[in-house]
Amino acid sequence: MLLNFIFSLLLSVGVPNISGASSASTTNYLSVKKGYIMSYNGVEGRANWVGWTLKASNVGPVNRTNRFIQDESFPRSFKIVDEKDYAHSGYDRGHLCNSEDRTSSYYLNEETFLMSNMIPQTPELNRGPFKMLEEYCRKLVIKKGQQLLIYSGGIGAKDRLFSGVIVPAYCWKVVYTPDKIWCILFPNERVLNKNWQTYAVPLETLEKMTGFRFPRKLS
Repeated sequence: MLLNFIFSLLLSVGVPNISGASSASTTNYLSVKKGYIMSYNGVEGRANWVGWTLKASNVGPVNRTNRFIQDESFPRSFKIVDEKDYAHSGYDRGHLCNSEDRTSSYYLNEETFLMSNMIPQTPELNRGPFKMLEEYCRKLVIKKGQQLLIYSGGIGAKDRLFSGVIVPAYCWKVVYTPDKIWCILFPNERVLNKNWQTYAVPLETLEKMTGFRFPRKLS
């Protein structure tokens, strides 16, 4: 009964479960939000991946709430990240499901500021090619009327913040458009090419690195 309910939720938001995440797992915990779906690692205290759909109606007049908050929805035994864990680290609190993709309502925008939806990113990445890819996606839905499926996450551990939060070696994003799949693997570094397309890799490469099984096309 529970599995059927979870499955229906996945279908309702149009985001396939790429890792087989479930509410019974500690390291691959399924968390269904209103605006996105997440697989969370409760031992490491970070998202394995976040997935969401994007269409023109998701982009609205709501201003960025900018209120980073702890995610209280997980079991008490899980490692939970607080906004103060990033203090004086030199890294940005990088959104996985970004704020601008959820500006149709205050609640949906506020939800993107849950700390479980953040990963440490260099400012050069978060405000550079990663942001430019986000803007490209919104351009597709607003100006061309496309509907997208998007996944994002981090891979590896290049460092830790003073608080113990893992800094990923790479930040990735997979974007499904009606006619193309963009698979982008960004090094989480300070010297980067501004053109996000230079970091495109085959989908199979990312599958080997993450162990996830990505859809081969938009359904």
